[in-house]
Amino acid sequence: MTTLTCESDAGQTARPGRGSPDASAVDPADFVDPRRPGSWSRQVAALLEAGHYRAAYEVLAEKVPYVENQLRYFAESLAGVENHWSRTHDWMARFIDDGRPQRILDVGCAVGCHAIAFARKGHQTWGVDILPRMIQRGREVADSLGLSRRVHLVEGDIRRLETCFDEGFFDAAVACNIFEHLDDAALSEVLAGLRRVVRPGGRLVIETSPGRYYYWFEPKRRKLIALTAPLAWLPDRLFSMYVRGLDRLLMRAVLRQPPSLYGHEPGHINCMDHQHLARLMRSAGLAEVRTFAVHAHPGMKDEGCMRARWTRLLFGRKSIACRNVFGIATVPPAGGRAARPLENAAALTSSVRNESR
Repeated sequence: MTTLTCESDAGQTARPGRGSPDASAVDPADFVDPRRPGSWSRQVAALLEAGHYRAAYEVLAEKVPYVENQLRYFAESLAGVENHWSRTHDWMARFIDDGRPQRILDVGCAVGCHAIAFARKGHQTWGVDILPRMIQRGREVADSLGLSRRVHLVEGDIRRLETCFDEGFFDAAVACNIFEHLDDAALSEVLAGLRRVVRPGGRLVIETSPGRYYYWFEPKRRKLIALTAPLAWLPDRLFSMYVRGLDRLLMRAVLRQPPSLYGHEPGHINCMDHQHLARLMRSAGLAEVRTFAVHAHPGMKDEGCMRARWTRLLFGRKSIACRNVFGIATVPPAGGRAARPLENAAALTSSVRNESR
């Protein structure tokens, strides 16, 4: 493990508590689905869609051991067990420079697993999350690992990052499994905040999953597979264009299929493909935008086309069928140009496809 050193001045730069929404101003009971009053998952989804993120996660934390579930796979990785969490972290970490100590922000950090993992390499890390119990548990974990001087977790709204941190304070920022829970308007606020709190030239690494069409390619989705398999021979870009056209022109415009067509969990209100992520990042004025989709942890938590050998052979190397969507960008200098032309997975490295098999 690479060990780095960096002095902390967290007390001078972190401003926790400012701008955090008051969950008590929202009555979660108002978001219960009258058609299915016993469905708390629908209640959580409705709260998320209305932008009441703290209230949504408070409900979730009451219904399931949400906080401890966030720690389970990280704890396994600490014990040397490779799992889907550790592989996803490794994919993000390859875009963070470990050659020198950096200030890294973990956006929507939950209990701060990624912040803690980067701190173990010697970086100074910060994490921000809207749920107080997540922050408290994360602080306990960091302290138990002797990392309390390197890991700084604060409660705050990731749509208001400028209320928590100084402008240009961070060298890099990561966001893992957050974007699928926020709508585009909220994500635009998040990206605008990241552009403010990460220094010019700093790196942003985003991972979101599952991809928008990930569950279209499960073996049991026979009707969808009947529409897609005959054209699986097409090059990746053309096949992706075909699937998007099928969705837009047939499924939505003609058949008017409901959101359940995509098979996503209720809380996943904005699953996207890498082109959608690229548009969001470029609209935020980020530079050197690169996006791609892979199966970041094949053999672990396999769903979609990875459930069966025959669907894996047909669609396993199609970006539109991948689980994990990544976006990499840098913050441009003040007054600089927005984004350079999009680079997709093929422009990153030829190893991306090989590693996603």
